[in-house]
Amino acid sequence: MNNIYQKKVRECYYCKSKDLIEHSKATYWNYADLNYEECANCGLIFANPMLSLETIIFGNKALNIVHTSRGTLNQYKGGKQFSFWLNKIKNYGTILDVGCAEGFFLKGIADHSDWSVEGIDIIQSAVDFANNILGIKVYFTTLEDFKTEKKYDLIRINNVIEHCLNPILFLKKSYTLLNNNGFVWCSTPNGIQDGAVLKNANKRGIKLNLLENHLFLYKPKTLKEIFRSIGFTVIKSYCEGIKHSLKDFGLIPFSKIDNNNSKFFLSDYIYKENIIFSITDKELNEIYNSSDLKNYKLKLDIFLKKLFPIKMFWGISVGHQQFILAQKK
Repeated sequence: MNNIYQKKVRECYYCKSKDLIEHSKATYWNYADLNYEECANCGLIFANPMLSLETIIFGNKALNIVHTSRGTLNQYKGGKQFSFWLNKIKNYGTILDVGCAEGFFLKGIADHSDWSVEGIDIIQSAVDFANNILGIKVYFTTLEDFKTEKKYDLIRINNVIEHCLNPILFLKKSYTLLNNNGFVWCSTPNGIQDGAVLKNANKRGIKLNLLENHLFLYKPKTLKEIFRSIGFTVIKSYCEGIKHSLKDFGLIPFSKIDNNNSKFFLSDYIYKENIIFSITDKELNEIYNSSDLKNYKLKLDIFLKKLFPIKMFWGISVGHQQFILAQKK
């Protein structure tokens, strides 16, 4: 690879402040150093310099070899559960899933609602599988380069925005692709908690080796401000998943730092080819007919999550994952 990094920036991607302070350090596939900086004005945390698109493409290719598939039954099950919520919004509509992998989540929606589904992904083998095996329309492109005359009623951005090279341009493009009153459903790791993991490792002399290009870390308050600056109205926002919070924030003395990815080197995968994801008709039928997909089980699962939520609202930003529902008005 010729260019590992992009040119280092001197100001924040969001608020344009030049007051950037050192935050933490990590590595990417034991190939590139990641030096995270935090904007002292708005709190946005990002790698600086940013990885080049060439480096990210090779990293994603290697990741797809290590993790052949990003979900089958659980993704399909999640799509069916999501369709319950979609049907409450309206009987039919159009949805674009950014970073849709092999398309099982979209297939779950398509099979259990009248919503029209499409997706985007940057792994060619996943795009081919979605189109040729599942019959789901998926485009091989990034959102920023996606060209269409269509407008969508909902755009799902599930664990994607932390990977993009410029989140402001990314969300502006999402805004233009929505119909009026359309929604964005976004999930991403909580930058406060993920940032604490990196910092705690650094305090012990460890630089975690990341296999996923988490280039931006968003504090919940900062992410909400970014959405509003684009023109979105934030409908709902919360964090959940506090199982490892005490450990992540370094509140458990002598707890072990997990750096299981330290054994992976990008140089071991550069000349290997992606393993094309495949599945038999029998396996597909087992997914579609799984007892886990019974309506009463899915609705009970949703009910229990609402009854016993492990959620912290933005004022108490604890929880590994954050969610935001925003609307274009």
